Amino acid sequence: MKTSFLDFALISSCVLVLVGLSALTVWALPTGGTYRAVIDLAVFLLAYGLYTMLMLAVIRRFLPYPNGSFKMDSGAFTYWKLNAVLVDLACKALTPFNTVFTEAALHAGLGAKIGAQAAIAGTLRDHPLLELGALATIGQNSVVTAHAITHDEIVLKPVKIGAGAVVGVGCVVLPGVELGTNAVLAPGAVATIDTKIPPNELWGGIPARKLKDLGATAG
Repeated sequence: MKTSFLDFALISSCVLVLVGLSALTVWALPTGGTYRAVIDLAVFLLAYGLYTMLMLAVIRRFLPYPNGSFKMDSGAFTYWKLNAVLVDLACKALTPFNTVFTEAALHAGLGAKIGAQAAIAGTLRDHPLLELGALATIGQNSVVTAHAITHDEIVLKPVKIGAGAVVGVGCVVLPGVELGTNAVLAPGAVATIDTKIPPNELWGGIPARKLKDLGATAG
């Protein structure tokens, strides 16, 4: 992926601000204590992750996340790279605090629309373009991404996983994909760009295709 001086400058500036804010938060803590070093590290990492969420929310308020097809030398691509790096670093910083019970809250904090009791065990990318309905399930080692990169452009399109829908273990869901209510993407399947899976249907394979109808209460 092409990286320019502007990319480096923007990312470095944001990271320095986040590190500075996190360090100030640690400095504000009372001094002393047997486990001070451990506590300082934990507070720094937690603060870094939370400050990143706040920074991204402010940035996106004034510069909406891109949606469409863009050339590699476009401002949209530069903006996407900034978001991608900041999100990746925040997720790494928050790893010690993240559990299966907090996964949905983490992704919501990064900008995704997450319905009640959604279960997330896979990887989500491009959070502002992702929507998961109530009781939706993202299986282990699956990837749900709203971007795809070719040799000369990046495609960014919203992805919607309906209420009660299931993305099976090891699946890949690409930009523009929609899973209807209680739809199921079988383990290992790849839903290619703009695939629309109707409610109560089981799809599988590479590329994903309809396998059978499901009962209205499936999911």
